Amino acid sequence: MKALHLITALALVAVLFICWAEPALAAKQPRPEWRFWWDWAWRIVNFLVLAFLIVKLAKKPLKEFFAGARAKVAAELEEVNKAKAEAEAQLKVIQEKTAGMAQELASYEEALGKLAERDRQRMIEEAKEASEMIMERAKLQAEMALQDARRELTKEIVELAAELAESKLKEAVDSKDQNRLLDKFANDALNARSQAV
Repeated sequence: MKALHLITALALVAVLFICWAEPALAAKQPRPEWRFWWDWAWRIVNFLVLAFLIVKLAKKPLKEFFAGARAKVAAELEEVNKAKAEAEAQLKVIQEKTAGMAQELASYEEALGKLAERDRQRMIEEAKEASEMIMERAKLQAEMALQDARRELTKEIVELAAELAESKLKEAVDSKDQNRLLDKFANDALNARSQAV
């Protein structure tokens, strides 16, 4: 391999030298016609010699290089095929697992739907019970408020009636009637006391 690099480098230097030196020499003196063909012939000979040397020296390393590259590519291809086979096997396993998962997912969705429906029904029943309790409390509070209002109204009516009766009695009863009523009250009280003893 080193020999191939060395030969290639020498050939490249020679070609560059010839390409660089030839125009400089041509500028100093005119070239005859036959010189053009002579130079081309030598270039062809040089190329053939160079090609022969490259083939002679580089044939074996190139064969080994290409054989190694071919073996390397074959090994990589074999690894890729193995990886592909493993991936296909894993894909098959995953597909088998996921095939059951779709059905399992559908059953979970159905179970969740039933559970949600039960929860909804339970919540509706609890809401009905709560509303009934609220209505009962409201009725009780309304009844209590009504009773309180009746008591207050009765109290006010009694007070108004007492005030009205008092004012009517004041108007209707004079001082003689008051003395007579007091005497009667005192007599009744004494009679009640004597009967109790």
